[in-house]
Amino acid sequence: MEDDVPADVKNRRLNEVINTFRREVQLRNNEVEVGRLRLVLVEGESKRSTPENKTFSGRTDQNKRVVFPAGSFATEEEVLKHLQSSGSGLDIDGQSLLAMKTKVELSRGDYALVQIEDARGHTLKGTALWRSSIAGFEQLKNICGGLNSSTVPSQTLSKQLIL
Repeated sequence: MEDDVPADVKNRRLNEVINTFRREVQLRNNEVEVGRLRLVLVEGESKRSTPENKTFSGRTDQNKRVVFPAGSFATEEEVLKHLQSSGSGLDIDGQSLLAMKTKVELSRGDYALVQIEDARGHTLKGTALWRSSIAGFEQLKNICGGLNSSTVPSQTLSKQLIL
């Protein structure tokens, strides 16, 4: 069988497929990911990290790449203790996180709870809130009463958790 489709037609069709896929991925990531909290396995410094602007890169359980600024973060133990004592579910503000005494640096192999703030193509961008673990993430979901897809006020760090 002879290939009778001109090269320019093949290229145009391929570009249409690629552009449609990119548009759909971007739209889906914006709708599904932005505003959520994700448990991220830290892989190390991101490709574009610099000494002045150190950033980490990691992966969600769905293998989505997440980039977030490095820094010192509260420990999961202190956060869970605060949430259990407050009895208000996942209602913790930025001031409470900053006031927590124990701070740790993240390193390769750690888990971090990251709030997703932006989606660009296949890469998500966010802010790490605290160092976490798989067990702690499950405990956090239980504290929040088996979170569902309802919306939550944006004034707090209350967001829908997905593992």
